[in-house]
Amino acid sequence: MDTKMKPGKSGKSSNLTIYIRAGEPVDEKPKEFLALLFDKKKNFLEGTVVKNDQAVFKTEGCEPGDFQLLLAPNRKEIKAEKDFDQLIARHKAYEPIIKLGPRGEFEILPIPELYLNLWWIRKCRVKGNVSKYFDISGFYEKKGLCNMRVHICEVDRWIWLLPRIPDHVLLRIPELVLKPELPFPVPVDPIRRFPEIPDPLGPITTNIDGIFEATSFKASEASFLKNPENFQKIESAQRSIVDDKSIVRSLQSGNPTIIRELLLQNYQLFHPIFCITPWLWPWFYKCDEIKVVYTDANGNFDTEIIYNLFGDKPDLYFWVEAHIDGTWQTVYKPSLPCNVYWNYQCWRHVPITVTDPRVDWDCSEELDGQVIWVKTIGTGTSVSHIEQNNVNGAPIQGKTLNRQGLTDKFEGSGNYRRPFGSGLSFRVQFSSGLPTDKFTYYRWSYRKVKNGDLSNAGGSVEQIGNLVEKLYSYEFIGSDGFLHIGYNKAKLGPVDKGANTGLYLIPTPSPQDAPFNAPENQADWQSKDTWTISFDSNLQGDGLYEFTLELFDKDGNKISNIPNEIFQVPHFNTFAPSVVAPGVNRVASGANTCSAFKMLMRIDNSVCTAAISKIKVDGVEKNPTCCGFVPYEPGSNLEVTFRAYHPNNFADLSFVVKKGTCSDSVQSSKTNASGMVIGNAVTGDGIGYTRNNFSEYSRTFTPSELLGICTSEGKAAFAEHLYVNALAINGNTEINTYDRSALAAFALEPA
Repeated sequence: MDTKMKPGKSGKSSNLTIYIRAGEPVDEKPKEFLALLFDKKKNFLEGTVVKNDQAVFKTEGCEPGDFQLLLAPNRKEIKAEKDFDQLIARHKAYEPIIKLGPRGEFEILPIPELYLNLWWIRKCRVKGNVSKYFDISGFYEKKGLCNMRVHICEVDRWIWLLPRIPDHVLLRIPELVLKPELPFPVPVDPIRRFPEIPDPLGPITTNIDGIFEATSFKASEASFLKNPENFQKIESAQRSIVDDKSIVRSLQSGNPTIIRELLLQNYQLFHPIFCITPWLWPWFYKCDEIKVVYTDANGNFDTEIIYNLFGDKPDLYFWVEAHIDGTWQTVYKPSLPCNVYWNYQCWRHVPITVTDPRVDWDCSEELDGQVIWVKTIGTGTSVSHIEQNNVNGAPIQGKTLNRQGLTDKFEGSGNYRRPFGSGLSFRVQFSSGLPTDKFTYYRWSYRKVKNGDLSNAGGSVEQIGNLVEKLYSYEFIGSDGFLHIGYNKAKLGPVDKGANTGLYLIPTPSPQDAPFNAPENQADWQSKDTWTISFDSNLQGDGLYEFTLELFDKDGNKISNIPNEIFQVPHFNTFAPSVVAPGVNRVASGANTCSAFKMLMRIDNSVCTAAISKIKVDGVEKNPTCCGFVPYEPGSNLEVTFRAYHPNNFADLSFVVKKGTCSDSVQSSKTNASGMVIGNAVTGDGIGYTRNNFSEYSRTFTPSELLGICTSEGKAAFAEHLYVNALAINGNTEINTYDRSALAAFALEPA
C-alpha cells in the first residue's frame, strides 16, 4: 500500500487528504525489450523499443561489423544507463551476434532462455532507520535523523568477479589462509582503487568516497581486529578451512583454476578472512548503486528495489549523506567488505547509527501556542546548564572559583567550570503560534558586565548584527526520474523596521508563507529549531557578558509586556519538556511580564602556556647545555619544574615523567601530576607540586625517588611531557586551538 499526504501551501490542510493505492504484484515478467546500439568502441548511439519483433533505429544502414547491439528489458534504470560494460555486468544485458539474413536484412538468433529468466524481476521492500546518539549537557538520547540521503548499493557476487581476478592474486591466497599473520597486517603501499560488505563480524568504519583504497584502513579498524571476540571469529574461520583436508589440498595445488573453483564453492567460508584483508578488497568486492532515498521526520526510510527472480537474493550495502554547510557530505560509509547485508530478506529493518560529529539533530517536534524555547549554545550545551548566580561552589584544589556564566558541559552535573569561546550560536525554537502582529521580530544584544579578572566592566549595550538565514528543504524530480530533496535559504535579517535597526524575522510555520514565499514544491523548514544568531565571541575581550533577546511587533516597536511563560528553557534534568524561564533569565517589567530574555555567559578566548624547565641539582642547573645530562651526588635534591599557565585559570594540566621503557608505578605516583591551573597540582602520592604566583609548579625529589626500579644502576633517562588543556568550549566541543604542550628529556648520572 502506498500513501501520500496532500498538504496545503503552508504545510497544513483543513481537510487531510491521503492517497492510497494497493500494492502491485511482487513478480514481474519483462513486457518489452530495449535494443541499444553502440559503435565498435562501445560508444552509445541510440536505443529503441522492440516492436513486432523489430528494432528500428534512426542510424542509417551500415555493415554488421560497424556496430554492437545489446538487448535488455525496457525498464527506467536500464534506459538511463549508457555504459556498455555496466549494462552487461549490472543489468545482465544480452549481446547477440548480428548477421545478414537471406534478403539482406539484419537478424539475430532468439534470445536464450537463460537471459529471459534473468530478466524476470521481483520487487523487494527495503526499510530502515538512520539515527544518532546526542549528548546535550550530559543527556544522551538516540534520535532519528531527518532528510538524510541513503544510498542503497547491490554488491556483486563472487561468481561474477572471480573470472576477472588474475591468477597471481589467487596464488597468494593459500599462504594468506594457511599461514596467516593475525591480525592481518595493514598494507602501507597504495593498492589499485575499487569500491566497498554487515556480516557476523560487525561494522568497521572508514571514510571512503565512492571507491576506497587499502590505505583507508584506519586505526579504528585495526583496533577492531584486536577485539578478542572478533579475533576469535576470524581464527574460527581459519580453523574450519585448515581442518577440511580437501580444501587444504586444493589450496596447496598451486593451480589457479582449482583455487578459483574452490573459492566459488566456499565463498561464505573464506569471506570472514577476506573482509579484513585490505589488499584483496579491490578484487573481491564491488557494488553498484541501485537506489537513493531520503529519511522522514523520524529518520525512517522505506523504498522498493528489484532483483532477478531466478537469481540470488540481493546483497545490500548502505551509506549515508547529510546536508552540511550547503553541500551533501558523507557521514556514514563503513568499509564494504565487512558491512553487507547478505541475502537481504525483504522488509528486514536496517538500523544505521551515525557518529559523525558534524550531524545535528534537526528533527524536533512542533511546539503549539506562543512559546520561544531558548535551547542551547551550539548543539551541545543546554541554556539551563549555565550558572546565572554569583556563586563560588565547592573549592577546587583548595581555591575558590566564581562559577557565574560558566557551564558544566563535559563535567559532572552542577560542576560549572567551563567558559565559552570561539564562534558561538544560539539555538531557539519558535512555536507554531508565532509570529503574530505583536511578536514579529527578535533581536539579540550584549553587554560586557565584568572583565576577565571579574572586575566591573560597565560596558554599553551592543547589537549583534550578523546575517541570519534559515535553511529549508524542497522536493524535485531529478534527471534520473526519481524524487530528490534540495535545499535553499530564507533570510531572517538583519532588517530595519520603524525606529529600530538590526531586527530579525521570527520564522513562519512554513517557508512558503509570506514574507518568505519560497517558490519550490513542498518547501519546509529543515528544522523546527532556528539558529537565531551566530558570532565570533571575541567581542570586547574576556569577561562576563549578558546576552539579551528582545521582541518587536510588526511595525518594529519593542514589546515590553511579554508574558513570562513565552520565554522557556530546557528542563535541567531531562532537557525536554521545556519549562518557563526562571527569574534570573528574564528582565522583569511588571506582574507576570518581562521585557526580554537574558543570560550571563563567561567568555574566554585566552591561550594557554606550557613550558618545562631544566632539572636543578641542589637549586642549581648543573648542565647549562641542551643535552640533558644531569650529574648528581647521592644526597642531592633534584628539582622538577614546569609552567602551566592560563590568564584566567581556565585550563587543566597533565604532567607525565616517563623513565626509559620502564613501568614504575611508585615513581609515577610521585612525578605525574594533574589538576586545574588554579592551584597546586595533584599527584598519586598526595604530596603534589607547589604552584607559585607565576603558575610555575615545582617539587624536589631524591635521586632514588626518580631512579626507582633503576636505582641499582644509578642512572636512567627520562622524558617529560606537559599538556595544558584550555577549558573553553563553543557549545559543542572544546577549543583545542587554545591548548599548549611541551616536551623535554633528561638523564640522571652519578657525578
